[in-house]
Amino acid sequence: MAHFVSTLASTVIFLFEEGAQVPIGTAFIVGYPISDGSGAVVPLVVTAKHVVGDREKVIGRFTATSGSELVHVVYDLAASRSEGDVWTHPDEGIDLLVFRTLHFEQTKYEPVPLEVIASKQIYSEEEITATDRIVFPCLLVNFMGTARNYPVVRDGSIALIPEEPVPLEYDVGARRIRTKQQVILIDATSIGGASGSPVFLWPGPRLKGRSYALGGTRPWLLGIMHGFYPALPRKLVGIQTATLVPAFAENSGIAIVFPSWRLLEILERDEVAKRIQGLMKA
Repeated sequence: MAHFVSTLASTVIFLFEEGAQVPIGTAFIVGYPISDGSGAVVPLVVTAKHVVGDREKVIGRFTATSGSELVHVVYDLAASRSEGDVWTHPDEGIDLLVFRTLHFEQTKYEPVPLEVIASKQIYSEEEITATDRIVFPCLLVNFMGTARNYPVVRDGSIALIPEEPVPLEYDVGARRIRTKQQVILIDATSIGGASGSPVFLWPGPRLKGRSYALGGTRPWLLGIMHGFYPALPRKLVGIQTATLVPAFAENSGIAIVFPSWRLLEILERDEVAKRIQGLMKA
């Protein structure tokens, strides 16, 4: 299990605002497989759309392969957009952003395999439901590490997977997003900097239907952290990690997660496959 936890932590990187040591959120790497039989993958960065907002550039902070120093990568998202290397969901209310990154030999990370991203079918087959335990590695703003990234690995449980859409209101840069979305509500307190982190099903023993599966399950990626849910019916606006501004009078202790199948809907789009295929031919 210790190996699982260390691997889990190695999937994430920290995102910073360009030109300042200001953390803005968490991201993680997905390995998009190349269809040439080699087993190679193209690394893609996944985060919450509101983390990046309107920024034209962000910095990805990696741990170096030595394990004792940091590597900072500047992502020119404006240029990446023009090259077709930034993808979002066609439904603008879905708080997900994907962009391509190069593989830098001096960086250390574990990409999340495409095959562990849970589809709707996996949710049904695995009978994923309320009370299932989840874990998520994320940025802790007060302690990020100075010689390497130190993500905290937090846990909780699924509180509710409502069938009806949940009203949400949040900012993506200068744009106010008002939407209703199918989301997962988890019994875990989301903290500043956790937005964009991957949420995994705990791979230990669990109840599945009417039986207790001692052998556990795969560490399915169940979704991507959006933010905390207010205890009172107030607007979810001004999500910030750069400044400490109280957003709500009360935190319900419930966090909002966009389900993993929404990420698959982005990654399975023709434009993504064509772009990756084009890179292989170049």
